[in-house]
This record gives sequence, C-alpha cells and structure tokens, in this order.
Amino acid sequence: MANLIHCQDKYVCFEGLVEFLLSLFYLFYLIICFRILIKDKSGVVIQNDKYLCFAALIQILLQTIYFLYFYNDFLLTTIRCLGIAMQIMFCNILGTIVADEIQTPRVWQLAKLLLVCTFILWYWFGIAHQSSIDYNCIQADYLILSSIGLFLAGGSFFLGNFALTSMIDFKNSLEVSRSGHIQIQSNNKIYEQVLMRIQQVTLMHYCGLIQFGVQFTFDLFTYVSSQNSNQCTNYYNAASFLSIILLTIFKLVSFTTMPATIFYIFYEMNKNKIQENENNIIEMNITQ
Repeated sequence: MANLIHCQDKYVCFEGLVEFLLSLFYLFYLIICFRILIKDKSGVVIQNDKYLCFAALIQILLQTIYFLYFYNDFLLTTIRCLGIAMQIMFCNILGTIVADEIQTPRVWQLAKLLLVCTFILWYWFGIAHQSSIDYNCIQADYLILSSIGLFLAGGSFFLGNFALTSMIDFKNSLEVSRSGHIQIQSNNKIYEQVLMRIQQVTLMHYCGLIQFGVQFTFDLFTYVSSQNSNQCTNYYNAASFLSIILLTIFKLVSFTTMPATIFYIFYEMNKNKIQENENNIIEMNITQ
C-alpha cells in the first residue's frame, strides 16, 4: 500500500503524496467543523451526534497517518472497524425512526451489542491475528470485515426505505395542511425540517452501500486473484499515472464516504442554526 515515507517507486511515492495531502487538508477542515460543533448550544446537534462526528474525525486522522506511514494491519483494521461502527450507528438512527416507543430501547440495545462485537473483531483482526502479509490478500480478514460492513449497509438501506416512506407520507400531509390555514407559518417550519430530514436519511440510506460495496468488491477481487504476496502488492501499488488516479479514488471512496457524510449531515446541513448560546432551541433533529 502506498505511503509517503516508505515508498520506493516514483509512482507509489506520488500516489502516497497525493493521498496524504488530500487527507491532511480534509482533516484540517473537519477539525475546524468539529470545534464549532462541540460549542453548539442550539440543540440541533445532540451529544450522540457529536460522538459520531468525533469517530469520523478520528478515522480521518488515522487515514492521514496511514497514507503517511504504513507498517502493518493494525491501523487499516482500526480504520475499517471504525467504518463498521459508524454504519451500526446509522442503522440505529434509522431504526429509531422506524420503531415505535416500545421498540426503540431494543434498537439501542441491539446497536450496543453490535458495537461490542465490532470491538471484538477489531481486537482479533488488528491485534491477536495480525497477518504477516501487509495487504492481507491471501487471508480473508479484510474480506470478512468488508462483508460485515456491506451486510450492515444492506440493513441500513432496508430500514431507510421504511423511514423515507413514512417521512414522505408526512411531508405530503403537510403540503395539504399548508394551504390556507392559520397554522401556515408553523407548518412551513415543520415542512422545511421534514424536507431536510428526508435528505439526511437519504444520505445515510446510500453512503454505506457505496463505501462497503467498493471495499467488498476490491477485497473479493484481490482475495480470489492473488496467489502470493507479490501479486497482492501489485494490486495496491500504482504503476502509472492512470493507476494513481484510480487507486486514489478507490481509497478515498472506501475510507472517506461515511465520515464525509456524517459531517455533511450534522454540520453542513445545520451550520446556519448552530450557535453558542441556548436561545431558539430547535426541538426536531435527525436522531429524535
């Protein structure tokens, strides 16, 4: 895997430089966004949302280190398991939207259980069962992780369908109630919030499928195609300027899609409402 410090080929070095700089610039941007988020008193972004943003920030930090200096499986396993943990939280958010008051605590309990299982996977693949082959094409560790992520993304997609259906029905009912009633101003505010919520759920609906779909496809291809570590290495190292572009796109999509989506949902879509005082608290948000 390309990295800036240990590269030995001009194409690999250039790939590592491009990936490191892109990750570094994005990391600085997320740090600025997160500093604003943690000061928010408006109620738009609740504490659980900030935890999710913090996890996304940590993943980008690890990704930046990964592109600068790569030595073994531990760092890449940590990045992948963080992605799975964030996908679990997306499933939890969508599940609480679909579930009723009785089922909601069960959804949270299931999410906590899955997070514990993810921690066990991280410990096994990242610490107890480190591969002697850097890129792990021969062993199935990464393929198992991407399969789990893709399965959870499928569950998120399934839950998202129900959540979107219910919210679109609610939006349609608001469109009727907005016409000529005294509550038109109040209904307009709720209507705008519902439209934003539909956009947020749509992003959560698809981003996991994109990230883990790309990961799984590449992991399956390298696992099936590689007969030894040299063949495996060739799939991950650039050998031309075209391969630099393709590998950079692959890595950024398979690593950065979910962190970027999280900050877009919780920061970019709410940044006009974020404030450092407690006035004008917004009651409706994505996780309620």
